[in-house]
Amino acid sequence: MRLNCMSFRAVQRSKKAGSRPSWKCLLLVFASSLCFGLQSDRITGAIDSAHMVALHKSVRPMAQPQDDRGAVELSFKLGYVTMLIVPSAAQQQTLTALLAQQQDPSSPNYRKWLTPQQYADRFGLSQNDLNKITAWLKSQGFQIRSTGAGRNTVVFSGTAAQIQKAFRTEIHHYTVNGENHVANSSPVMIPAALNGIVSGVMGLNDFRPKPMIRRSATAFRAARPNYTTTISGSTYYFLAPGDVATIYDINPLYDASTPINGSGQKLAVMGQTDIYLADLTDFRSGFNLPSFTCTTGTTGLITSCDTTYFEYVLYGTDPGAPNSIQDDLGEADLDVEWSGATAPNAQVIYVNAPDPSGNGVFDSITYAIENSLAPVISMSYGLCEADVTESLETILQQGNSEGITIISAAGDDGAAACDYSPPGTTSTYTPPPPYSPAVGGLAVNYPASSPEVTGIGGTSIPLADFTSSFWASSNGTTGGSALSTLVGQEISWNDDVEIAQYCQENPSNTFCTQGGSPPVSGWVPLTSTATAEQVQEDIWISIGGGGGSNCWTESNTGVCEAGFAQPTWQQSLSVPEAPTGVRWVPDVSLLASPNYPGLIVCTPQEEVVSGSSSTVSTCYPGGTTGIATAVDTYFSIFGGTSTATPIFAGMLTLFNQYFGGIRLGNINPTLYSLAATPSNGAFHQTISGDNNVYCQPGTPSRQPTTVQCPTTGVFGFSASNYDAATKYNLVTGLGSVDANNLAVAWAATLPSFSFTLTPSVSTLTVQPGQTANNTVNLTVASTNGFVVNSATVMPLTYSCTISPSVANGPTCSFSPQNGQNITTTTPSVAMLTIAPSAQLRPALGPGNGIFYAILLPGVFGAVLVAGSRRRGMCLLALMVLLGSSTLWLGSCGGSSSTPSSPGTPAGNYTVTINAATGGASPITASASFTLTVE
Repeated sequence: MRLNCMSFRAVQRSKKAGSRPSWKCLLLVFASSLCFGLQSDRITGAIDSAHMVALHKSVRPMAQPQDDRGAVELSFKLGYVTMLIVPSAAQQQTLTALLAQQQDPSSPNYRKWLTPQQYADRFGLSQNDLNKITAWLKSQGFQIRSTGAGRNTVVFSGTAAQIQKAFRTEIHHYTVNGENHVANSSPVMIPAALNGIVSGVMGLNDFRPKPMIRRSATAFRAARPNYTTTISGSTYYFLAPGDVATIYDINPLYDASTPINGSGQKLAVMGQTDIYLADLTDFRSGFNLPSFTCTTGTTGLITSCDTTYFEYVLYGTDPGAPNSIQDDLGEADLDVEWSGATAPNAQVIYVNAPDPSGNGVFDSITYAIENSLAPVISMSYGLCEADVTESLETILQQGNSEGITIISAAGDDGAAACDYSPPGTTSTYTPPPPYSPAVGGLAVNYPASSPEVTGIGGTSIPLADFTSSFWASSNGTTGGSALSTLVGQEISWNDDVEIAQYCQENPSNTFCTQGGSPPVSGWVPLTSTATAEQVQEDIWISIGGGGGSNCWTESNTGVCEAGFAQPTWQQSLSVPEAPTGVRWVPDVSLLASPNYPGLIVCTPQEEVVSGSSSTVSTCYPGGTTGIATAVDTYFSIFGGTSTATPIFAGMLTLFNQYFGGIRLGNINPTLYSLAATPSNGAFHQTISGDNNVYCQPGTPSRQPTTVQCPTTGVFGFSASNYDAATKYNLVTGLGSVDANNLAVAWAATLPSFSFTLTPSVSTLTVQPGQTANNTVNLTVASTNGFVVNSATVMPLTYSCTISPSVANGPTCSFSPQNGQNITTTTPSVAMLTIAPSAQLRPALGPGNGIFYAILLPGVFGAVLVAGSRRRGMCLLALMVLLGSSTLWLGSCGGSSSTPSSPGTPAGNYTVTINAATGGASPITASASFTLTVE
């Protein structure tokens, strides 16, 4: 027996609509709620604040005693504190197995993604345990803001006094490199009853993740053969959307008979600042991309938006102004603009967590995963592993289990991910060169180092390739001037080396000799013998991040507090000089150099012009004129692995469409498998260059020697040390990609997608003219991970045939006609209504009216006898009305000249239902049942 039951919410809707779910469905819903309540409790006793344990690595390394400026006021508000909850050991074992099975075509769990609610029921806390935690927090005076749909987070707010009482740590002011911060001054303590359940308390400090963005220095414009544009008589080349389409072979996808341009797809961009609408619209108009409009405030900041091409999602409280502490605004503009430029018809969802008391993009990604907002998440932020005090691994694994692909920038500081900026640099002050060597140790960035995430590294265009052999003299519709000869020409991104090479060849250049005009104080001249070390002293590190995940320790405890073991999909690789047994980064790389050549970004002028406070877009007034202004006047050129990340996110969104609207989950196993067959042309292998950084020997002193700078004063990795089969290396990973070849090769590995169509009955019996109980539920379920929903370009369209075909035969209709929601775990239900023709008799005359006037009171009289007096009075009144009304039926119906009809002939009919997707190659399914007309 098949039951087409409804959720509690659906039950409520049915009541409003006047329908009523069957008692069997209600019983099933009730029984399922009992099963939900039977999930094992892990908190076995009371949550007792008298017995506390410390959370390891819960003090930010940047919050050092020498920078402590004392406790904050007890009334200091912490608005968004998140308690992170991990699965039990048994749950984690099951989850790990499931994640592997979801990527294994031979497994029955292949691509059977979970909903957030299903994740909660299998891997989250029991509702009882969650209630205990929220009750304890409330007893400490905190306000509960939300609990995660996966039942693995609790967000609350409170004061410093409440934090101190509940978690036994004070919140202090710190001044770090001239920046003012707040952070907990000692390890966070939690009740012993929560030990092994709560993994971290996020939001007790404001050291936010760093944007992985680099801006091209205006002074360097004269020092580079650097959108084709002419400035002061010289020709410069910068990247526009059309260039990316050429260099990465995306055009065959755009130009397909059914264009693969992102139509109907979604991708989510993580941010932590408000953004201006004008920057986004000027970029799109300048490169002839689909336009959109949004609601803005008086200053032009987006306040709400939900259009075909862009959606704005706000998490937390909006301060009403962009974040001015770091390059968040330029980062956000770059990410939204370039992800949309690569997948121009997709909906880019900008998830903004701007509240300064929150956790920035870590809040954004948590919200996006808990609500399963999009199949692809792009995050151009990170922290070196040593600086991460609250791991997001449980959240990231939840995302993978939901089929979400998560990508993150690997960083812009070569092998020294902890050295974000020159020593002594602040948000408002950068000391003059020469800069001291790096001191943070050998490191990679998180979350790019997470096995659940695809880490994106950087490449650049060789110095010799900025000629007319590789670039056209004019721009195309979307700004492109790159020629196909550039395909596969990339080298690893190391501007320190490439600038040194340029100055060796052009030693009299003003930039090389004095840093530009006017001269830069302290500049180390870059002569014909210039070295990468000298460039690092002058401009700091501008190199793609890469290396191995490391064991970091806290306060010389000897206990590893960070780092990841090597995932299975990297274990078959053999890379000389690579650290063994650990996760390697990056996975793939794309163009990221801000100088060779750099990407055009529309952003407020204050982001690129020193001393400016103008929020007018660098691309004002839009169109091609605005793009030329951005380049020629404001030099609005950016780089960093945060450019490569949204571009790759856009490619993955195209792939989702190309594969039929499916989710891909963790793509790393597939990428490494495809790279093992170089003949498919999916990757442009990049095996030259390095990510070496000059460092101070022996630093950081309290970390293992495997992390410390060696006596030679330089560490890093060489791209020439690569795995023989895949060419993987710790500088560029698997290399860059050929989007079309990658899509084709990837599609060949996927099973044939399909769906099934199952009617709720095998035989339906009706009578001519029957208008009730003539509906058949059609259950539509996916197989092999096929997914169709109303947001894709392939909604289902239904049709039916009924045989034999006879006069006055039955007809069929569907509700809804198309746009069915199908997921791998939740089948959809459509309704087929069969309408057999009624018999038609001659219209009623006056004699017939008298007959019915006499008949109807008799019929209702039987009911009157069986009912109460009150009900009888009501029916009596109705009876009188109906009886008198029938006296005039003849006049309403006309004469008896209306022709008669026998209605649908009795017998058996075969009803065949067909469902089909759209697109050039529709996927179809059919089913049939017997219709008996009595």
